[in-house]
Amino acid sequence: MLDEELRAGLAEWVRPVASLPAPDIRVLRRRARRRGMRRAATAAVMTAVVAATAIGITVGVSRSPAPVAVAPLAAPGTWHPGRWFPAGALSPPDAGPAVAPYVVTTGGGAGRAVVTNVFTGRTTGTISPPPGSSLAGVAAAGDDHTFLLAARGATSVGFYEERLGDSGRPGPLVLVFSLPGRTVPWFAVSPDARVLAYAPADQIRTISLATGVGRSWTAGDGKAIDLSLASDGTLVFEWLPGGSLAHAQARLLDTASPGLGVARVLVPGCANVADLVCLPLSPLITPDGSAVFVTYLFNGKGGLVAQMQEFSARTGRMLRAVTPAVPSQRQVAVCQALWSDPGGSQLTAFCGRAGTIAGGRFSPASWQLPAGSLSRDGESVGW
Repeated sequence: MLDEELRAGLAEWVRPVASLPAPDIRVLRRRARRRGMRRAATAAVMTAVVAATAIGITVGVSRSPAPVAVAPLAAPGTWHPGRWFPAGALSPPDAGPAVAPYVVTTGGGAGRAVVTNVFTGRTTGTISPPPGSSLAGVAAAGDDHTFLLAARGATSVGFYEERLGDSGRPGPLVLVFSLPGRTVPWFAVSPDARVLAYAPADQIRTISLATGVGRSWTAGDGKAIDLSLASDGTLVFEWLPGGSLAHAQARLLDTASPGLGVARVLVPGCANVADLVCLPLSPLITPDGSAVFVTYLFNGKGGLVAQMQEFSARTGRMLRAVTPAVPSQRQVAVCQALWSDPGGSQLTAFCGRAGTIAGGRFSPASWQLPAGSLSRDGESVGW
């Protein structure tokens, strides 16, 4: 399983400094542009990363280009035609947070999924898994009513489309794609629900849910996690060279480009392991593909700090610091972007509690998330 491999690899990396005290910081990693597949094992991994930062080293955010060429191949799996239909239109650029009240949470018992209206705190429905399987992951499209759920069965993983009604009541699950085996890969769905992107082993694959056409890219020894897919086919993900967080990077891949593709480094990790911490976490691309938000954890002046930063997806330049750099000694949570309007002018985020970010300022909201939905082991959230 991916989480177990990450935990084992990171434990080996931090063993020389495992006895050092950890700064008091809470690092949350479940991206969801409305997204899912962020498990609590990730939070446990980040706790180990923080433990490795007792040696304070100032690290710059360099922008050294390191493109990785990848070749398109056929994507294995079984497409189930004739029942898929696309999501509705995206929310307008000036839409407020009320356009995204519904959260779908998997895990937490019986392999079911729960739909919650975060503005009322009411459960609007429960989604039962197909017979002989359990729901083990979720990703959300851009219309707040279309979700893709992964169901782990005895010999395969099925991806099912779920449509919510006007009142948030779930409709029937519709099988659109399936993979052999029992491992649920990290995955994302495009805002228009037309494309599924997933990351088995050292590859990234896409499948058109309308036509069944698939493509694959191999980028060498490593793992892609925390996928986020824009409507124009731009995919952002966290890349772990050799499967280790020690040199994690945020990368971009144009999955719509013909011929040879390039996975471009957007935010590099540490130049060498002695730097210990300079980690880009939880990348979230705007639905229009123009910008990427990254929570950056690094050794700054006086110790470990974290900051949400916005980057241009086209040029790779950092556009602005979305939040102030937060010293790790303070008992605050690291902000994580959960949802963005099409152009990135409005963000829903989790900074200890859910709220919005505008003009570099976080405003908490009295939304009622499912208990433990961003930190419970085995749970994933689509928002």
